[in-house]
Amino acid sequence: MLNQLLQRLFSQQPAAQRRNQSLPADLMARAEASVGVDPFHAIELRRAAIAFLGVVS
Repeated sequence: MLNQLLQRLFSQQPAAQRRNQSLPADLMARAEASVGVDPFHAIELRRAAIAFLGVVS
């Protein structure tokens, strides 16, 4: 899943990237929501948010 997210991020246009400024926050919120249901998926979502922040910064 992390690879798919990163591929999608790199293929976006600049305008689309502006719309995704809240993507890390969205990923973290989804991770929090899935902790009790699927903790491994929550870890993946958190890692994706951190990776996104590392790419954007």
